[in-house]
Amino acid sequence: MKRRYLAEFIGTFGIVFAPVALSASGRMTGGDSTLAGSAWASGLAVLGMIYALGHISAAHFNPAVTLGFASAGRFPWRYVFPYIIAQFAGGIVAAFIVVALFGSGRAYGVHVPAASLSPFAAVGVETVLTFLLMLVIIAVATDKRAHGAIPGIAIGLTVVFDVLIGGPATGGSMNPARSLGPALAALPTTIAPVAHWWIYAAGPVLGALLGAQTYEAVRGNPEYGVNAPSGI
Repeated sequence: MKRRYLAEFIGTFGIVFAPVALSASGRMTGGDSTLAGSAWASGLAVLGMIYALGHISAAHFNPAVTLGFASAGRFPWRYVFPYIIAQFAGGIVAAFIVVALFGSGRAYGVHVPAASLSPFAAVGVETVLTFLLMLVIIAVATDKRAHGAIPGIAIGLTVVFDVLIGGPATGGSMNPARSLGPALAALPTTIAPVAHWWIYAAGPVLGALLGAQTYEAVRGNPEYGVNAPSGI
């Protein structure tokens, strides 16, 4: 299991480092600071990490996803806490490395909901976005009918359109570890991302639980299901 925990650490590091580093480098001459750039950096990082490490840990890389799998009976509860610790550690280390490389005193890749959104609406946005992501993840990762080459592309592209939709509203996190790392690294420059982090915990967890249970309801024959990762 230690190799799986390490894979979760590395994978989460990768998917947090990419958009957070883009946020930092985008402020340089010739950098890309657009929403589309962030969406594609996030989606491609997820795609790459899934193909690199998915066969080891099933590429959760997200505490909400791990909880979603466990709630659906597709991942043992006894491994949930170590997976989540590895994921948060990977996200935090990634964010602080960006600060070390690009300089402190700036908030890189943080998530704060738009001022026009109420906290309830912000949680709702993150819930819906994560619901869609989890639905795709559990479908391609735990259904024998899904082709083995599909997961990385399907999940990566879902992240892209989720960030494009949710970016202006909440940042399109879908991942408590993605939001916590940059929020902590931004201290003491700003406390707003830490103060709003509960939104990026509540929304993604709720969305992942709903997405996982929904797919289990529509899966059909339970014999089509496998665990993620299989064999545990």
